[in-house]
Amino acid sequence: MGRRWSFSIGTVKGTAVRIHATFFLLLLWVGIGGWATGGPTAALHIITLICLVFFCVVLHEFGHIFAARRFGVRTPEVVLLPIGGVSRLERIPEEPRAEFVIAIAGPLVTLAIALGLLLVLGRMPSAEEIQLGGGVQGMIAQLAYINLFLFLFNLIPAFPMDGGRVLRAGLSAWLGHSQGTRVAAGIGQFCAILLGVAGIFSSNIILVLIAVFVYFAAGSETGIVALRDITAGKTARESMIDNFVRLQASDPVATAASTLIHSDQGEFPVLDHHGHLVGFLTRDGIIHALAGPGPDTPIGQVMLDIPQVSQWTRMDEIIPMLASGTKAVGVAADDGLCLGYITWENLMEELLISRALKRRKAESFPAGAHPGH
Repeated sequence: MGRRWSFSIGTVKGTAVRIHATFFLLLLWVGIGGWATGGPTAALHIITLICLVFFCVVLHEFGHIFAARRFGVRTPEVVLLPIGGVSRLERIPEEPRAEFVIAIAGPLVTLAIALGLLLVLGRMPSAEEIQLGGGVQGMIAQLAYINLFLFLFNLIPAFPMDGGRVLRAGLSAWLGHSQGTRVAAGIGQFCAILLGVAGIFSSNIILVLIAVFVYFAAGSETGIVALRDITAGKTARESMIDNFVRLQASDPVATAASTLIHSDQGEFPVLDHHGHLVGFLTRDGIIHALAGPGPDTPIGQVMLDIPQVSQWTRMDEIIPMLASGTKAVGVAADDGLCLGYITWENLMEELLISRALKRRKAESFPAGAHPGH
């Protein structure tokens, strides 16, 4: 969700750490507030505290990341947003034990940080010390308190927060992954509404943003499960788009623009002279190229790289690729030639069609009626 407006500040064990541009707006906001209440010293204190809190958030995310690696799950990147950190795991294991371990690892790291800071402080800080936060000891007291708060907050069963994933792991062991996700997502959206109301009445914009994120992320997870259900057992060949206009990397962007106008395609696989996939051109790529380098720009200079799978790859493996933000997934024949591609949009259309057919079937056979009687 945050890649477009974020930049990398380094890589740790194969995971890129990225900061979203809005994080600096948060620093500016709290800095101005600190300056207004206590001058430059207060502004420096609150900015330093926020930076330390987000360093703890990074450690929290790497708790998830290192736990995920135990189960063979890689994490390409973690993005720091004003509402916290978001790790992009390649996939979420459907095995309840694995999801439980990955979900609980982050809060346990946060708890360990809080207890470690309290040991350094040598005592429980007073309410006044936490509120004023003067000097190094005051900073440590505030940081310990914030980490304790984050530990408890993360355990709220609002899926897809850590507590919600712990809840889903338990429900999945009992109800199965699909139903467990639906129940956990429903509880998560209810909790998000409560958080949003609390944020509005307390004038806490961060809490409102978290509530919005949780609500829509829970709905998105439900949609992913629905897609998994309708594509269960299917291969890439059965869900791919196989009727499409083929472009070549040497073609000018003007050719793609003309094709965009005169066809119903919004994106185009780019093939070499032998029919192998070499890239993918989106509508945004075409528009940006026309406005920038110009219509004579070769498509090869503005196309995207996308993953490619075999025609026999199961859809269970492809859906997580698209859910993580990949624009499309190419589908290749056994000889490597491009057969088609899969996008999130065409899977959504498949989902809508499946739901419409189920609704029609349900209306044709009302409750209590049986075909053939």
